[in-house]
Amino acid sequence: MKAFFALTFIATAITTTAMSTPAAFQLKTGSIISSASLSISFVQNKVKNSAGPTTLFIHGLDSSSQTWRGIQQSLDTPSVAIDCRGCGRSALGNPDDFSPDALVEDVKSLVNSHPLLRDDSFVLVGHSMGGRVAMCYAAKYPNDISALVVEDMDIMRRSVESNFIQNFDEARAIAFERGHETLDSVKREFDSIGYPPDMQSKWIDEGRIHKDENDGSKYNFWSEVNPAFRALCYRTIFDSNSGEESWTAIARNLRQKIENGDEMKSAKVHLMVAGIGTVCDEASLDSMRESISGVQEGKHSPMSVKTYAQGTHSIHNSAREEFMADLGQIINSAR
Repeated sequence: MKAFFALTFIATAITTTAMSTPAAFQLKTGSIISSASLSISFVQNKVKNSAGPTTLFIHGLDSSSQTWRGIQQSLDTPSVAIDCRGCGRSALGNPDDFSPDALVEDVKSLVNSHPLLRDDSFVLVGHSMGGRVAMCYAAKYPNDISALVVEDMDIMRRSVESNFIQNFDEARAIAFERGHETLDSVKREFDSIGYPPDMQSKWIDEGRIHKDENDGSKYNFWSEVNPAFRALCYRTIFDSNSGEESWTAIARNLRQKIENGDEMKSAKVHLMVAGIGTVCDEASLDSMRESISGVQEGKHSPMSVKTYAQGTHSIHNSAREEFMADLGQIINSAR
């Protein structure tokens, strides 16, 4: 009974607001109250009269659901893009509570609440750090997904010191405020943490830092990017064994379904690797291939790996046409 009322409360907490996009796309922003009592925001594209499965997108570091809007606008099937805790408009909560499982449960709260996700299996797409979160989700809730897409991410452990932002000030990052009175104030804050000016300029151009047009907001500018997410992901996800552990669980779940005769119900796994400046370690990719290739001995592997020759780390932006064509095929196969 307690679980029922918790789910009812979460479901009734969904709020949505239409975005200023062409009517055909039907993009709307919304939010839920997660099982951790945090406000988690998302962007949805309902797509009327579509028979395809919903796709759930998870962004990476220094990003938000904003990175997926061009993709959502182009899909002819429903989609939802989540703002991970601390990113976009989602609340960060207590940094001490930040963990791989906390991020997974935020996603699960959205899945349980959202009518486009809660009733049927969906295609799960994660970019970069979002790929790690997607792996963790697939490991814990394998029956929720019909396909797993990991965009330019492996399972290798990375130390906190491997963060490429030089002189990264973790304490300032975790204390970062996303709302500011002026654009210069936002820039100064990023400067103090260690972010180079060219990254900030890119984010402004892309709309990751923008004028705050939310009704009733007390800020003039808002940063979808939150350095706290980078700092906490490095400490709790990258610098941990969660990648290898989740991938092992995914392979185990696939093997169990196949052994039980549920091959058709097992989610296919798709790795997308950037051909230019990939962050993926080749040895780690080999390990991922080996783990999955042994699931169906003598048969086609339930995993595909593709390198995008013209794609940089954000394949969905740098090689969009090819990405969209492949994603469309994955969605169609998951029907």
